[in-house]
Amino acid sequence: MRLVIFKLNKLGDNVVFVPVVQALRRRFPDWRITLLTTPSEAELYGGPLAPDEVLVFPKQAFDKAYRRPWVLARWYREVRARHPDACLVPFDQGRVAHLLAKLSGAPTRVGAKLNPPRISGSLTKEVPVPGDGSAVTWSWSMARALAQGAGAADWEGEPQPPDLGHLLAKEARRTGTRRRVVVHAGASGPLNQWSVENFAAVAESLAHDCEVDWISHGGATGPAPRGTNDRPVATVRELARAISGADLFLGNNSGPMHLANALGCAGVAVTGSSARGWDPYWHRERWTVLRHPSLACAPCEAIDRRPAACANLGSPMACMTYWTPGNVEAACRERLKMRDSIPA
Repeated sequence: MRLVIFKLNKLGDNVVFVPVVQALRRRFPDWRITLLTTPSEAELYGGPLAPDEVLVFPKQAFDKAYRRPWVLARWYREVRARHPDACLVPFDQGRVAHLLAKLSGAPTRVGAKLNPPRISGSLTKEVPVPGDGSAVTWSWSMARALAQGAGAADWEGEPQPPDLGHLLAKEARRTGTRRRVVVHAGASGPLNQWSVENFAAVAESLAHDCEVDWISHGGATGPAPRGTNDRPVATVRELARAISGADLFLGNNSGPMHLANALGCAGVAVTGSSARGWDPYWHRERWTVLRHPSLACAPCEAIDRRPAACANLGSPMACMTYWTPGNVEAACRERLKMRDSIPA
């Protein structure tokens, strides 16, 4: 079987999809698997369960390839040259991925669509949103449908956390007794962003009795607050190594949060508009997800629908401004206290 998988998206979307690729590799070692993904996220798919080949292209340029026929033609040739028997098109892929799957020549095309059909007939098997609305479960259901179509009746029941050991350095011996807290203050968009200034206030306060690493990359996270360690990262590998082994991760509902969850860290996530299907999927007993307890409009996002702007005109972004540095710090300290009672 020759399989082409389309997964051109941001960090968090890829982190929760890695188990699909690894499970397919484990279950079908003789399949030739080609993965199309984004350059920064390609590192996630290494290790002993890696696909046979990974083709990379920036997400925005790929999604807009229909406006540049020569780029679209290039990808058409790339996909056709693999002579796929099957394509897997997850729910977060756009019209270019669906068009290429349809034109690939593959008789089996499994996946889903976030929006009404843009490319009719792109899928031979469309997988509906699962009952729990989880992005992890939805991707897993697609992989199950693909595997069962190939005659595998014994597909694994639940997705396990991805094996990301290939990203990590040998564990360094910890010295001292101070807890290590990793803070990532960025988010992929303004609707998921608790303010950097609020994160900085929490980080400064925690630094009085914890070792606090402030993850910085680009201008999204601001300068390291007083008393914290500046940890600049440029790659997924560097980010994974910065997070790994921390006693606590603090951040928005974001790609780094999903990476921390996959690595087994305990954490606190400040969450506003994000669909519940994007809550930490693994090790849930180790996580505190901060959501407004009674706001009627929250969450305004669903797994298959993302709002363009906050619709709460009376109190814009109330789901995020509800949280103060004081109550977020309290959640962090409570989670640190609970950590010793949670099995590793």
